[in-house]
Amino acid sequence: MDIQGQGSLFLCCLLLGVGMGLVYDGMRLARRILPHGVWAVQIEDGLYWAAVALGVFEVLLQENHGEVRFFLLVAIFGGMGLYGTLASPLVMGVGEKVLKVIGRLVMLLLTIILTPFRLLYLAFGRPVGNFVRFCGRKSKKHLQLCKVYVKIKKDTLRRDIRFLRRKP
Repeated sequence: MDIQGQGSLFLCCLLLGVGMGLVYDGMRLARRILPHGVWAVQIEDGLYWAAVALGVFEVLLQENHGEVRFFLLVAIFGGMGLYGTLASPLVMGVGEKVLKVIGRLVMLLLTIILTPFRLLYLAFGRPVGNFVRFCGRKSKKHLQLCKVYVKIKKDTLRRDIRFLRRKP
């Protein structure tokens, strides 16, 4: 491979490292939205590094015929390091602000959608609740009466069956 090809490959691997850092920052932002437990973070990191290893292998296979060269690894980790020191704080700061704005917009949208239902609940919630409690007490009494009725009928039925089984 000539010098120009190696330079373009170096640049490709440098951009791959930057992309890997960007993806990891996306994962970090997702963790800030939905906090994860220690095990979930470990699993996510493991899956991330497995995907990164496959991605690096694919790039090296396509662009360099599977040859692993030291300057390519330096380019990948250098791209990650450059991104981590120069762009990551900016991306995380902007990402957090964008996520806050999106969260507020979602909450505003939910408030707009749910307001009629809240108003209906405020208007009818107490009367309906009182009615349901009243019906619950009445149905409990009716069920208790039914239980007594079933017991009486069951005893009568047993007596009738004994009468029919009796030999003349």
